[in-house]
Amino acid sequence: MKNEFQNMPENFSWVFLRSEKEYNKLIFVSPSIKKYFGFSSEEIMGSPKLLFKKIDAAYFKEVKKFFRNLKKGLPSTVDFIVIKNVDEKYLLRFRAVPHYEGSELKFFDGIMFEVYDELNQKALLEESEKQLKVLFETAEDLIFILDASGNFVLVNANGALSLEYMTDEMKGKHILTFIDESGKSSFLKAFQLLIASTTVQTFATKFQSKYGKSIIFELNARTIFDDYKKIIGVIAIGRNITSRNSLEDKMKDLSHKLVEARRIISVERDRAKQRISVLEELNRLKNEFVSNISHELRTPLASIIGFSETIDSDTSMPEEMKKEFNKIILDEAKRLANLINDVLDISKIEGGKIVLNKTEFDINEILRRSVEKVRAYAAAKRITLSVDIPPEAVLVLADEERITQLFENLLTNSVKFNVEEGRVTVMAQNLFKEYEVIISDTGVGIPAQDLPFIFQKFYRVSRPGTEIPGTGLGLALVKQIVDHHKGLITMQSEENRGTTFIIKLPLLNKQG
Repeated sequence: MKNEFQNMPENFSWVFLRSEKEYNKLIFVSPSIKKYFGFSSEEIMGSPKLLFKKIDAAYFKEVKKFFRNLKKGLPSTVDFIVIKNVDEKYLLRFRAVPHYEGSELKFFDGIMFEVYDELNQKALLEESEKQLKVLFETAEDLIFILDASGNFVLVNANGALSLEYMTDEMKGKHILTFIDESGKSSFLKAFQLLIASTTVQTFATKFQSKYGKSIIFELNARTIFDDYKKIIGVIAIGRNITSRNSLEDKMKDLSHKLVEARRIISVERDRAKQRISVLEELNRLKNEFVSNISHELRTPLASIIGFSETIDSDTSMPEEMKKEFNKIILDEAKRLANLINDVLDISKIEGGKIVLNKTEFDINEILRRSVEKVRAYAAAKRITLSVDIPPEAVLVLADEERITQLFENLLTNSVKFNVEEGRVTVMAQNLFKEYEVIISDTGVGIPAQDLPFIFQKFYRVSRPGTEIPGTGLGLALVKQIVDHHKGLITMQSEENRGTTFIIKLPLLNKQG
């Protein structure tokens, strides 16, 4: 070997050497060793220990193991770093093989060469793996690998902690163990799509932590295949989006509230328009009422003044005529008083200033008296009164004066708005806990468009060409009296066919 390699130039990159079976005695070292160690081949052969002075101490253990294997007669390889000087370092690989004569070990042949590129790539790979491991362990996201059965093979520490587990508590367990019950169905559907795909799939999954907290992760996952295209697992990374989902839920909730607010605003706007319409209508009715009340006040006043002046100016007026005129004056005065009382009554009732003077009385008797009061009025218009009132007493606890006013107003209206030779029917009955009165007529009736407003004060049904005097307060007053007695009044009417009022009032408890 000495003859073969002794003429090699020093700058030849490979180093060849031969040693006796006691490897600390060198037979030959090629001149190229100076490139790496800084010593000539003669210096190295004279003192092989010089080699160890240049080898990085971190590799001594591996180098000693290399020589022990050689001593045992085994081919060996070792990689180490040589520090030639402060500025020069080399990564070398030393391979040596034993030579025998028969069964006797004679010497070793070795070769050293620079493996910087290979070791550098290995070092880079190791460094990359270290960085990846650091990233894996420090990442805030949930990173995991599942086997083909869906069991955890690997999971990062922070990811496990986000579910309140240690990594060992999750490894080997099926992923469904950690999925929230309400999210299992959607997870299984997403997982089936993942298994059927070769690309990354993104889907949200609701996990359940160790202590029962629901946590939503957005997973980016893909399947892992072996060399035979068989699925051997799944790798995934998940971002905690619980707060984002909560924010989305809040946004949806706010959106719903905004829609509802808009709806309410629209409703309130419509109501405001209706209120304006109602106010405008009330204003119209008020003006109409003022006009009507003025007319209603003037008519009896004109009669009173006219007949009074006639009596006063005509001293020779016969007594019979004077009595007749006085009767007219009295009737008109009563009519005027009733009109003023109606206006005052409805104002008191609506203002809550009226106090019901409730007493116990027979309501059948009050109804009979009210019928008798309108009998002469009905006879004058040739209207038949058909009355069916039970003879037995029916007791109520109510304001007798107001109940009388209620009946008289309804009966008077039934006669006033009836046709000549028409009919007014009055029926009463005890309904165990209620007293029911039905008053119907065969009069002119009420047009359908007027029915919703009939109990409003000042409201009067328009009857072109057949105007009947009135203030529009009678039915409004009736409704207020019924309401204050916690009763109920309903009405049915058909134009030119007649009107029916049904009144229900509570009976005295002891009759219930």
